[in-house]
Amino acid sequence: MTLIAELGPQLPFLRRYARALTGSQSLGDAAVREVLEALLAAPNEFVSGGSPRQELYRVFHRLWQGLSSIGGGGLVASLSMHTRQALLLTAVEDFTIAQTAVILGSTVSDVTAEIETARQAIADSLQSLVMIIEDEAIIALDIKSIVESLGHDVAGIARTRSEAVAMAARTHPELVLADISLADGSSGIDAVKDILAQMDVPVIFITAFPERLLTGERPEPTYLISKPFGPETVAATIGQALLFHREQSTLIASAAVQVLEDDVPNPRKHFDTPETLLADPVLSNDDKQALLTEWESEIDGRLNAESEGMGISDPLTARKEARLADEAGQAKTALTAITEKNA
Repeated sequence: MTLIAELGPQLPFLRRYARALTGSQSLGDAAVREVLEALLAAPNEFVSGGSPRQELYRVFHRLWQGLSSIGGGGLVASLSMHTRQALLLTAVEDFTIAQTAVILGSTVSDVTAEIETARQAIADSLQSLVMIIEDEAIIALDIKSIVESLGHDVAGIARTRSEAVAMAARTHPELVLADISLADGSSGIDAVKDILAQMDVPVIFITAFPERLLTGERPEPTYLISKPFGPETVAATIGQALLFHREQSTLIASAAVQVLEDDVPNPRKHFDTPETLLADPVLSNDDKQALLTEWESEIDGRLNAESEGMGISDPLTARKEARLADEAGQAKTALTAITEKNA
């Protein structure tokens, strides 16, 4: 059997794992691409004969060089990358502790200790308000029971797209757990799109067919739980989603405060539109050109990230993307005008 034939069926699940590990669809997919390119250049890294899935994950951890770029403050910093890997490999990817030790080049005792550390840290630090979108009553109650046993509160259970959107607007959940197919024939994906257009909230999708959502085509989720699921899978995925979202929110808030404290003109925070910046009576033409260039660059960066595959669970939704595209056009027009004036 060829290397491609061995690896092909396992790639959707490696992408799911990499996304959960990094907290981002784009970063997770980039990590998998990086490893596959390295593996194609050095195929001897892959040892055939055993479990292709276990070997693929082992090679992933051996070859991936992006570990240092994934981090942050608070709880993210307190949990080592190795600890998060151990928890996700066992709870989400369903490897045994012994298999996880092989994948990580560790020992059974170390992996066991790391899993317990991660579970305790998540239980102590990440209580939240969770909304459930699920049309099957037994499954919904099972999820509710698991979520509450982890110390979270449940905002409610929605069975249809319209119910979900209304409930989210009313309760403002900190996390959404969503099934794909809903009672009235509507889609949980569409419900989530509507919710994300109104608020920034992490989303975990639940499906019996995860491979259908991991095809490489957009939109795709960052966090995914397969049916049937166990409490440990739900706990680990919730913890990872909340961990990254709260750290990201903290960093954004800190950056905004720092801008205000420094009183340095920030194009997108201190001006409503590129046109208002262009019309500012205080700034010099050179300053206007520099700030508009920064404005255009920032928007282009976000739009480029979206085109490379950010999923619907990431902060940039379709509606936001459309607004950014319009804003990018305004920035380009204003920049052209000030550049011609400075010429």
